Amino acid sequence: MSSSFCSSTAPGAGPSPGPGDHARRAHDDALWGAFASAQTSGEFCRSWLALQCLQVADVRAALLLLEQGSSTFVPAAVWPSEQTDVTYLAPAAQQCLSERRGVLLADQAGALLVVAYPVELEGQVHGAVVLDVGERPEAALQQVLRQLHWGIGWVETLFLRRQNGDDAQALQRARVALDVLAVAAEEARLESMAMAVVNDLASRFDCDRVSLGVDRGGRARLLAMSHSAFFEKKSQFVSSLENAMDEALDQRRSVVFPPTAESSGAIAIAHRDFAATRAVCSVLVVSRGIGVGVLTFERHQGTPFSSDETRTFEAVSALLGPLLDSRLDLHRWFAGRLADQLRGWGRHLKDPRRPGFRVAMAVALLVLLSLFVLDGDYRVSARAVVEGAVQRAAVAPFDGFLREAPVRAGFVVKQGQLLATLDDRDLRVERQRWLSEREQHKARYREALAKHERANANVALAQMWEADSQLALVDEKLARANIVAPFDGVVVSGDLSQLLGSPVEQGKLLFELAPLDAYRVILKVEDRDIRDVRVGQSGRLVLAGLAGEALVFEVRNVSMAEAEDGRNTFRVEAQLERSDLKLRPGMEGVGKISVGEQSYVWIWTHRLSDWLRMQAWIWLP
Repeated sequence: MSSSFCSSTAPGAGPSPGPGDHARRAHDDALWGAFASAQTSGEFCRSWLALQCLQVADVRAALLLLEQGSSTFVPAAVWPSEQTDVTYLAPAAQQCLSERRGVLLADQAGALLVVAYPVELEGQVHGAVVLDVGERPEAALQQVLRQLHWGIGWVETLFLRRQNGDDAQALQRARVALDVLAVAAEEARLESMAMAVVNDLASRFDCDRVSLGVDRGGRARLLAMSHSAFFEKKSQFVSSLENAMDEALDQRRSVVFPPTAESSGAIAIAHRDFAATRAVCSVLVVSRGIGVGVLTFERHQGTPFSSDETRTFEAVSALLGPLLDSRLDLHRWFAGRLADQLRGWGRHLKDPRRPGFRVAMAVALLVLLSLFVLDGDYRVSARAVVEGAVQRAAVAPFDGFLREAPVRAGFVVKQGQLLATLDDRDLRVERQRWLSEREQHKARYREALAKHERANANVALAQMWEADSQLALVDEKLARANIVAPFDGVVVSGDLSQLLGSPVEQGKLLFELAPLDAYRVILKVEDRDIRDVRVGQSGRLVLAGLAGEALVFEVRNVSMAEAEDGRNTFRVEAQLERSDLKLRPGMEGVGKISVGEQSYVWIWTHRLSDWLRMQAWIWLP
């Protein structure tokens, strides 16, 4: 491209140049010199457009449009002068930008011919160059398009340089922001982190003072100030500084004073009052789209903050925001976090884009109110066990030895069925002895009667009666040597199968029996709930062995308290409504006694409130 431009200015073979040629060459050299030494984008574009018009003969007017902002194209250069009216070139420029290709437009008389060519870089249109070349042959028009195609490469180079410069600046800003973030992450506590950040920023950007404020209920509150371990929170200086931070926080944008071209739209009244002769820049610290703090930079020598510095401050705040927000959350107590959550819900309720949240909150409020207004069935829960309505004990009738025990706990027995047998051999020997003594006393009695010895007869008669009594006692023991079931039922306890031949004492419990058709329920109610239990109340019982069926019962008696597993429980007896169930004594489950109706909130919280009252009574003097 440079060779094509230079070839047009290189001296050619021919007659010696005249004064006009020398003036033209001097003009060309001046244009090339301005193009080569251009310092700004405007100078570059003006000299470039002039050179293009120099390369293309008989150009009457020219326009260079470049993109500024999002899809906005503005004139970057006009030829032959800035005052030239080039509005008639706008249709060609608009068509070129929309169709993204070179365009030739001519009027009906053919006196006007406009050439427009797009400026593209990596498939994106960045502008267009438009020339009023007048009427000329098609070959000449093709030459014009080729010249513009080659010449636009210089404009593309301008964009590449600009992009490379922006990328380099963005990389530098990211490097600085990461360094500051690394400094902040080394500190675990909020105050130490804030102090480390402001000190690092002050030294890094050659600032006399850097301050960090955090959002407290919509107002900025000073958290840390560089090179100052302490500061008076109610001083005039701190109030002015916080007002300046509020100004940036309310506008949700950076505020610079003295203002730059890019920050001219921001209101800086508080910054002006605070700055006096200083230069001040406040940058919003954002986390999840919400401003959580403000960084304020100050310079006393009055050197204003540039746009590049402001963008670097904003990059630092963008990375610092989430970390600061997390440390603020960790620093807050429970009440502070709850207040933040309530404020967030308030914002959601005011947001017209979230109707579902409003409906959900309304439903939740109705449910909460219904818990206070509506009543439910209050039931006292207790561990329950099934016992027989009558339990009969089978005990040893006399001292002896166990000879036989055909049943044990869990056996179902019939009335009169043998449970156990005691060894009766000693009793039979004793019976024979008493029989023998009885016969002896009877013989002496008869002999005394025959001899008419009344005294001896009375003694023998008494001894004979004694022998009869002892004999009757032995017969009774023999009859009770076989222990039988008193009724149809189940053996609740007792297993003597491993004790055959061992001695047993009179009155020792051998078995416990319970009937199969009569049961009662024993509920172990805790003492904190016994106040609500009354005789005659009904309830439901679910046993572990009959989990699919709820059994109805009625409270019959409230007995005394007893200690069990370290807790004080009351023994409450209840009668089952049905007697045709396949139950066994010892079955366990959970019973619930219906006490009455209470609000759902009271049902769920009364135990907690009772515990709190008890703890208050214990601890309060």
